[in-house]
Amino acid sequence: MITDAVIQEIYKKNRKPPKDLNDLNLPEALYILRQHHDMSVDSEDLTKAEVVLNDMEEYSPFRRFLVRSLHAILHFDRQVAFVFRSHILFLNKHDKELRVHFRTEEEEEEDDDDRSWLARLFGARHHR
Repeated sequence: MITDAVIQEIYKKNRKPPKDLNDLNLPEALYILRQHHDMSVDSEDLTKAEVVLNDMEEYSPFRRFLVRSLHAILHFDRQVAFVFRSHILFLNKHDKELRVHFRTEEEEEEDDDDRSWLARLFGARHHR
C-alpha cells in the first residue's frame, strides 16, 4: 500500500526531471502496463515525445503528457507511478485503475523548507 508518507518521500526524492530521459526507462513501464492500459509514445525523440493513454476519454487531462515533464517512473508491487512536479499518476498493473495524487501547496512549502541553507539565508524562493 502506498501511504501518504511514501508519497511525500517520492516527491522529496524526485524534485527534478532526470538529466537523461532514457534513465526513466519508459519502454519497461509501457511493457509492464500493456495488458491493462493502452499506451503509446508519439515520437522516438523523448525530448519531444508525449505518452498517450489511448483508452482514456479524449478530453481527460491525464490522457497525454510530455515525457520531458516526468521526474521519475517508479515500480511498486501493484502499481507504476509516473511522478511529476505537482502530481503523481498511479497506474495499476493488474487492472485498468488509474489514481492521481495532487501535491498541495502546503506540501510544496514543506519541501521549500528543505532548501539549501544559502537559499534560506538569502530568502530565495521556488518560482513557478
